[in-house]
Amino acid sequence: MSRFLPVIAVALLTGSSLASAQAPSAPAARPAAPRILTGEQLRASMDAKQKMVVVDTRTPDEFAQARIAGSVNIPAGFVRALSNRLPKDRATLLVFYCRGMGCTLSPEAADEAATLGYTNLAIYQAGIPDWLLKRYPIETGVPKAK
Repeated sequence: MSRFLPVIAVALLTGSSLASAQAPSAPAARPAAPRILTGEQLRASMDAKQKMVVVDTRTPDEFAQARIAGSVNIPAGFVRALSNRLPKDRATLLVFYCRGMGCTLSPEAADEAATLGYTNLAIYQAGIPDWLLKRYPIETGVPKAK
């Protein structure tokens, strides 16, 4: 016991405690995974004029061929570079879509948006093929500059 008295005395004098050893901090929580939307859900949100940005993550050529009406083109891998096309309010709903089931462009772009601090993310997993099958509104051609 007498061997430990100097250690205890030093601990008390320096304000530290042998019992207060802190555990390593946990890694930062990863943002929640984007939710999956159906075509019907996306269409209903658009018809209700819900505040959102619909993001086509395909190539500019594919975007020009056919796109969901009102969507913006931000190809996967370019979200940071083209972030000026996204709203400043990082809580705005961003809905990403691409070539349909099995396409990984939308999840990749949603992950990129999450790293920029966007928190309200969704993926229209069935993508443009489903939208076209449902005959929902589309646009074609190169969009006019605003």
